[in-house]
Amino acid sequence: MQFEYSEYQDQLLRGLAHRMNNILTLFHGYLGLLLDSKKLDEREREGLLRITNGARAASDLIDRTHALVRAGDEREREVDLGVLIRLLEPSFAARLGPKTQLVLEVPEQLPIVCADSGRLRTSIVELVRNAIEATMAGGCVRVSGRRLPSVPGRHGAPPQPWVAVRVTDDGPGVPERVAGNLFKPFVTTKKLQDSAGLGLTLALTFARQQGGDIEFQSRRGETFFEMRLPCRRAAGTARGMDGER
Repeated sequence: MQFEYSEYQDQLLRGLAHRMNNILTLFHGYLGLLLDSKKLDEREREGLLRITNGARAASDLIDRTHALVRAGDEREREVDLGVLIRLLEPSFAARLGPKTQLVLEVPEQLPIVCADSGRLRTSIVELVRNAIEATMAGGCVRVSGRRLPSVPGRHGAPPQPWVAVRVTDDGPGVPERVAGNLFKPFVTTKKLQDSAGLGLTLALTFARQQGGDIEFQSRRGETFFEMRLPCRRAAGTARGMDGER
């Protein structure tokens, strides 16, 4: 499953996102004023909070939909994948349910990935989010990184190393009836209200734009999604923070 970038799609979604976010800003502003009132009873406050959460979910949905066709940064960066995963641990932990355990298994040195670092972060977070949602009733989410065997390059180029991020959970597994459509937009097995069914689509789109892919296997008690990416360096790339060298 892959979505080709088109200027028309991007302009359409940029315009939609801009207009929708303007509308949602009004919601947030006026809801904030209403919630500041001391005259609200408990039922009224609860109703306003539900509307506020709905507006936030709508903003998130617009942003994630736009990310499907958004072009990457003009300047890709060299990212140390192991460092990036460890930096993301607080973000993973903030999404955990009270009965879910998080385990990181990331080697100290993994091959460098040259990518849009923001979209790489988003893709990893979406894979982890998917696993966490599958274990809300209790379980373990394991995030690991590993080096893959080198693959011969195209047109006689030297072998190219690959790297993988695997996210495993011990939840109920993916039903067979949806397994074949799991990476399509808005397909979800979750019953959570804010599960839009876009996370796996975003991650797969990014991986394939990088020349990689995502493999998944699922059975009751063990499901994993492994994002596999080719490793390459970019000449003259700046070295920075957030897992970038």
